[in-house]
Amino acid sequence: MIPKKFPLPDNFIVALWGAILFLPFLGAVHLFDWDEINFAESAREMLVSGNFQQVQINFEPFTEKPPLFFWLQAFSMKLFGVNEFAARLPNALVGIITLLVIFNLGSKLFNREVAWLWVLFTSGSFTPHLYFKSGIIDPLYNLFIFLAVVQLFYYVLHKHLKHAIFLGVFMGLATITKGPVAIIVVSLCFLSYWALQRFKVFFNWLHILATALVTFMVSAIWFGVETIEHGPDFLLAFLAYQADLFLNPVAGHGQPFWYHPLVLLLGCFPASIMALPMLGYSKKQEESPFVGMMKLLFWVVLILFSIVETKIVHYSSLCYLPLTFLAAWQLNKWESAKSKFYRWQIALLTIIGAMVAIIFIVLPLTEYWKPLAVPYIKDDFAIASLSIGNVWGGWEWIFGALFLGLLIFVTLQLRRQHIAKPMLYLLVAVSLFIPALLKSVAPKIEQYSQGPAIEWYINISEQDAYVETAGFKSYAQYFYGSVKPFKGEGTLYNFIRSGNLDKDAYLVTKLNNYKDHITPDFIEVERKGGFILFKRAAAKP
Repeated sequence: MIPKKFPLPDNFIVALWGAILFLPFLGAVHLFDWDEINFAESAREMLVSGNFQQVQINFEPFTEKPPLFFWLQAFSMKLFGVNEFAARLPNALVGIITLLVIFNLGSKLFNREVAWLWVLFTSGSFTPHLYFKSGIIDPLYNLFIFLAVVQLFYYVLHKHLKHAIFLGVFMGLATITKGPVAIIVVSLCFLSYWALQRFKVFFNWLHILATALVTFMVSAIWFGVETIEHGPDFLLAFLAYQADLFLNPVAGHGQPFWYHPLVLLLGCFPASIMALPMLGYSKKQEESPFVGMMKLLFWVVLILFSIVETKIVHYSSLCYLPLTFLAAWQLNKWESAKSKFYRWQIALLTIIGAMVAIIFIVLPLTEYWKPLAVPYIKDDFAIASLSIGNVWGGWEWIFGALFLGLLIFVTLQLRRQHIAKPMLYLLVAVSLFIPALLKSVAPKIEQYSQGPAIEWYINISEQDAYVETAGFKSYAQYFYGSVKPFKGEGTLYNFIRSGNLDKDAYLVTKLNNYKDHITPDFIEVERKGGFILFKRAAAKP
């Protein structure tokens, strides 16, 4: 199924494959609100303020996240400038490292074929690939937690102190990347495994103590220093926010219990379809212990974040690596045993794949179906956003059509029970399909969602002017407006509306609520899509 030998070492080919997929087009589309721009802005403010110890947003304390990922982004911006490429570069490099980690792990524990399949399922499934081309924290965070679980697996096998120590190192790094949920996830994996062993003690209590001590020491690299220098305020606010995420649907992110299973089924296509038969519990002796650990990690994460009240797509992203591994293991096992592909899997593959293809055929044809859809849309902002014209070139539907053609070929081959080669074709095609879409389609979609506002922020950044949003939450005005610390009294929003302006000020509003925020002092500069730009002139000297 996989070529027996490449002209160059496998590790080099894996790194090259990752670089080809993850590095191009990082700056092809603006950062997306909220998370991408939020995190990039925090990194930018580190450079502007020179304060690398405390995370800020709009130059105010941002107590939701620790700083490790922002340090990487700030360093990238120092090298490559404050732009989309620099904000996303750390995750592209994390993606290459992740592919190398799973390839070497798969080769060591199983064989070269499983390792390559794991790489291809990770790069050839939609959301696992997309996360490595984003500017969000989760790829780095997930890698540290995954490495911690791998060390837990090695500890289960060998009971060596070194694995207990490395387990603590990776949990500590994860904690200063995003927070103590990493400790909860790994601890739940440990407790679940212990329960499955009917609570037979398989560990040394001194080793557990060593893990806890190392986790604390690594976490204290930042949490400890911050608390010593500035007191416990940040730590207390941070822990309160984490608890709130668990107990309440923060920022309107309340979703039903089945939200994450559906996200994984659709987002991790086609790995999710291949892995489904592997997700059940098995007592078969021939099943590798690592397979069991990956199932454990998958279910711990899925159940935990299905219970948590705040449900965001990112939260189940830690399921990606175990899910893509189980897909690789399943495909390798079936190919070795010449097993048959289940009919229901072929049906799911066809339905979900066709949905993806149709979406990317229909989107570029927006100008044709828009008049038919608008009468049924009740949201004024959405209708106004669709009014933007001259977005599409008229040829972008070809990507969806090509994908649909490939999908038909693959499903026909699967019906004839040819499994390996059609799946490889599909994985490679998806791997290349995603960068092509990010370059040709994503910038067009962005024009409807946030494009006009970001264009204004960029233009305003070239002036010495204030800029703020009104009626909706955004971080884009800070990053793309290159804002500096506001030194006046009260909020910038109130100052722009009624303060004695020392320079011109702009408010960006949405069409459906601008009347609540605009006073007679403002003049309308432009409206585009669902956004309106207002200006209030500086007071005359």
